[in-house]
Amino acid sequence: MHADKAVIEGNQFIGLFARSSDRLTIVPRSASQKFVEKCRSVLKTEVMSVSVSASNLVGIFSAMNSNGIVLSSIAYRDEAREIKEWGLGLNVAVLHGKLTAVGNIVLANDKAAVVNPSLGKADAKSIEDCLGVEVVKRRIAGYPTPGCAGVVTNKGLLLHGETSDEELHELEEIFGVKGGVGTANMGVPFIGLCMIANSHGYIVGEGTSGFEMAQIDEALGFI
Repeated sequence: MHADKAVIEGNQFIGLFARSSDRLTIVPRSASQKFVEKCRSVLKTEVMSVSVSASNLVGIFSAMNSNGIVLSSIAYRDEAREIKEWGLGLNVAVLHGKLTAVGNIVLANDKAAVVNPSLGKADAKSIEDCLGVEVVKRRIAGYPTPGCAGVVTNKGLLLHGETSDEELHELEEIFGVKGGVGTANMGVPFIGLCMIANSHGYIVGEGTSGFEMAQIDEALGFI
């Protein structure tokens, strides 16, 4: 099974709370064992329970790919060290700028990262070095928060419904995958807040309709 629905702490916006790459899924310490097992089964990764700035909003305060994890400037030193020492050999970087919602301002796979145009030069370089990818500053569908306006894996790309065909094509070129547009959680266009995904599968908020999941399947390369 490559897809499932879930909630975390009764909230269907699971992109706020968790994040995944092809190697690792990070979830909040409050995540239920049922959710952890669902991640292992659907996403087929190791699962690590963490916090960022003692918060359960792990998805908001992090971005990742198979090479590394980028944490918000508000992350505590011991939290970054715990992830670094966990044993997968991932790079870990803590940003220093005023844009703290890293999960919203970074959209990345193993080929590229699209980031908020206002991101500072030093933080852009930290992302480039940590994730081992080209960093491109640009908006998606007019929004400066590519991490919540899109979801990208090494297999596909799902974008906000207001993304133009031209912009979709440009982003497909940047990330090296084909994609499409869609919504989740019964009409929410900011799909990065609604789900976590990797090349193996995705977990989306429980309010997501069958029609929306079909759109997601196609955009992320599962059909």
